[in-house]
Amino acid sequence: MPIPIVAIVGRPNVGKSSLLNMLSGKRISIVDPTAGVTRDRVSNIVESEGRSFELVDTGGYGIEDPDNLTEQIQDQIRRAIESAAVLLFVVDAKNGPVPLDTAVARLIRPFAKPVILTVNKVDGPNLASNATEFFNLGFDEMVMISCQHRRGGDELLKGIFRHLGRSAKIIPAESELKLAVVGKRNAGKSTLINTLAGGERVIVSEVPGTTRDSIDVRIEIEGRTITVIDTAGVRKRARMTNNDLEFYSFHRAQRSIRRADVVLLLIDSTADISDVDQKLAAYVQEEFRPVILVINKWDLVGEQATVESYGAYAAKRFPQLKHAPVACISAKTDSDQSQIVRLAFSLFEQASTRLTTGQLNKAVEDILQLRGPSSQEGKMVKVYYATQIDVRPPTIVLFVNHPRLITEEYKRFFAHQLRERTVLHEVPIRLLIRGHRGNERKEESA
Repeated sequence: MPIPIVAIVGRPNVGKSSLLNMLSGKRISIVDPTAGVTRDRVSNIVESEGRSFELVDTGGYGIEDPDNLTEQIQDQIRRAIESAAVLLFVVDAKNGPVPLDTAVARLIRPFAKPVILTVNKVDGPNLASNATEFFNLGFDEMVMISCQHRRGGDELLKGIFRHLGRSAKIIPAESELKLAVVGKRNAGKSTLINTLAGGERVIVSEVPGTTRDSIDVRIEIEGRTITVIDTAGVRKRARMTNNDLEFYSFHRAQRSIRRADVVLLLIDSTADISDVDQKLAAYVQEEFRPVILVINKWDLVGEQATVESYGAYAAKRFPQLKHAPVACISAKTDSDQSQIVRLAFSLFEQASTRLTTGQLNKAVEDILQLRGPSSQEGKMVKVYYATQIDVRPPTIVLFVNHPRLITEEYKRFFAHQLRERTVLHEVPIRLLIRGHRGNERKEESA
């Protein structure tokens, strides 16, 4: 049975995104006084006392979007309402009922879903007494909250779970793969998400920067549940300001990479690999995330291009990701991208592998016979043994007599050879160098 959905709806600037963040206990949606910041459905799993549901934030109903996306935003609102088991109709106690609140009430009433009238910004007793005016909207169940002061959340959760009943449940974290889709603007990220989801889950537009939040989309493919994280398109940081919405979107994209089990780095095949692509690749490697280089818009590339030739080009531009598999796709025209998900699960399994002592020692012995570490200082560098101390990423400790003499070049060589000799073919390896007796220590990664 799928996890139930609770949708947050309301006019702009009533605190819908703040409510998502409050119930989630962390910053998920961008909160900004600018009306219309949220465009897509932004969601998060909320867990409380052994039960859970998917909480979905929506765009403000009735706003005129400056990029002419009003129709798409309202379509996403309707899709959220249709899929929801419970609706949280958020209104603003400070402003009182306004005509647009009545319009939202008319929108949701025909769906005949349980509605909790959620009166936000009840920051004092006078505002609490005024909240009764919202009963005129025609909904009997009301909860007064203050997202700013984090009040009323427990009562609201009780009301939600009362409506959900036994349908609310916990989804074991290990059953879901988190897959982040990152790339520069207009690389086709949202189109790929919709293809994977089998429907219009996020807004697709030719307008650069349409996606502003990082958006979690839970889907099932071949009987396995995954969370696909659609991120804001990244542009050169020199073009951002500290108050720019895209500045916050950029940091959410970085957070999405850190949250992910596997990253899809989406590259536009019709353009040269850019500085933005390279910076994203560097950050993915810095965080030791398994990554698939997804070359999109492959249908627009000339016949002279091949997967092999593009793979060689990508290896030159992303030397730190030579181990990463390459997939050439057309997110817009191909209706089935499940092969990418299967490849992502393969990388996840590789990154979760714990090598046996025998496997690791045999690989280390072969590597040292091929080439041992050398020192320009005339000292003999000796490797004593290696052990794996963690997974995701696979973390190998190499014990040596002189840690500081192990060069960056040799660490890269060692990690590459270790991938060649084990099942960790396509994932990053964190390599730590330590002194044998603990009196000389240096930790490095490769």
